[in-house]
Amino acid sequence: MLPLVRPGRAAPLLRRLLLLSSPQTPSPSSSPYSVSSSKVSPLLLLLSARPSPSRAGDRGPASSGAWRGVSSCGAARAVDIGDEAASSGSDLSSPYLSVRIRCRKEDAEVLSESLLCFGATSVTVDDIAAAGNLDEITITSIFAHGEDVGSCVSSAASSAGLEYNPVYESSVGKQCDWVTVVQETYESTKVIDGLWVIPKWRTPPDAQAINIIINPGLAFGTGEHPTTKLCLLLLRETVKGGERFLDYGTGTGVLGIAALKMGAALSTGIDIDPQAVTSACENMMLNGIDSNKMLVYLVPTNAQSACFPSNIDKSEENKPTGNLELKSSKGSYDIVAANILLNPLLELVEDIVGYAKSGGIVAVSGILSEQVPKVEEAYSRYLENISVSEIDGWACLRGNRRA
Repeated sequence: MLPLVRPGRAAPLLRRLLLLSSPQTPSPSSSPYSVSSSKVSPLLLLLSARPSPSRAGDRGPASSGAWRGVSSCGAARAVDIGDEAASSGSDLSSPYLSVRIRCRKEDAEVLSESLLCFGATSVTVDDIAAAGNLDEITITSIFAHGEDVGSCVSSAASSAGLEYNPVYESSVGKQCDWVTVVQETYESTKVIDGLWVIPKWRTPPDAQAINIIINPGLAFGTGEHPTTKLCLLLLRETVKGGERFLDYGTGTGVLGIAALKMGAALSTGIDIDPQAVTSACENMMLNGIDSNKMLVYLVPTNAQSACFPSNIDKSEENKPTGNLELKSSKGSYDIVAANILLNPLLELVEDIVGYAKSGGIVAVSGILSEQVPKVEEAYSRYLENISVSEIDGWACLRGNRRA
């Protein structure tokens, strides 16, 4: 099986993703990946701070600079994969629906993304290579018990641009089984020789490698997705020692942690979701990172563009403070990475580039290879020496900030 499990906000055991802007409005329980009628917006959690399509949404701090960042790692609570279910009052014995959906192989990825927008809390796609000459493939999706699966599948197929309704069958499972399923799904990910991303319950295959330990249950960024790998490979190439790194849309904090383990002097992450901040901070602690070396800021919802979701936690305890520290860091970073989605990358180009110092490296990912020309056109005004790397149809564009 090719693990594509991506947490959705309806999943009691996984973190809520932000709802992206999309042509159709998903149900309240939907997970946030923006899907257009022709293709899927990169499934990255924009979240991480930003914009609309980015690790999960089309939003990000407005380029006006009205940010209030809060370094909240000191108050972060360690959260286990099943902890969120307990804290939300979910009954682990309550049932869920496991739905097996048949579709054409070429539609598997776009349909899996669309399913996440219309109620699925996770999706797993059969290994396409193993399907051989078969024209169809199976997507296994998890839905909350009582969900109108037929409507969800039909809406997902329509939003994804499919001209047919996929056939599906469903069965009932117990949430206690789901905890095990989640943990069994996440394997250690080898990014390159000497660089691994390891779920906290796994033993590192290579103790001598750079091992990034994460709890993948709270935010996007497990090292499996091509865009995360592209950003990690970029860091492996560009971090020589002593750099200041900014992750625009931090999610699990995997990029910031990796940068520090590779020798960076400071890592800063920004995000609009309090849960992403908590996730990044927990993972920082799992890796023994000093909180003075890894700063994580919560970007306020009043600094958002129109594409930001409105259902962000606005409680006092999560209200960001101390905007001067983040604001003053503009133009000071040696490396800036934004692994989000297309729309936010285009809308927030000046804000993203603005964090890099003159000559500093700016890398943007979370985009499909076919979207590169549009992104390059937007960033060529601000970057020189632009180059593009690709993995499995996904791309990362990098360049140096113009003086």
